[in-house]
Amino acid sequence: MKKLKPQKVDWAQIERFLQSAEKKLASAQKILAFDEEACLQQAYEAMLKASLGFMFSHGFRARSQPGHHIAIIEFVRARIDKKHFGLLTMFDRLRRKRNMALYDDTGFVSRHDAEHALESARRLIEVIRTDVNARKP
Repeated sequence: MKKLKPQKVDWAQIERFLQSAEKKLASAQKILAFDEEACLQQAYEAMLKASLGFMFSHGFRARSQPGHHIAIIEFVRARIDKKHFGLLTMFDRLRRKRNMALYDDTGFVSRHDAEHALESARRLIEVIRTDVNARKP
């Protein structure tokens, strides 16, 4: 089954997704003070929202099916400058860490994990926003 489907490029929608990513990042920063796991979750969701905006800007969206978060990460990795691959590796690690924290009691999230997630999310959102803005008509 195909992982992607075409999506009409709607720059207002893309901007809403990028703004939502930035809001989630700001929330994650505040949450860090009292809940590392929730901070990591919000940072991951910020990366996911920004990546969805990136996909939409290329005229695609992920199909809602098992593994669609992986499809989103792979899509961004295939189209982003190679110098940012480390951010996509971190995004995928956060996906796995989030799943462990959510579905398994071994998924402890340390303050260091949460802080690293915040920084990676901030950098990925910045890279995606720069890329999208450069292509926006």
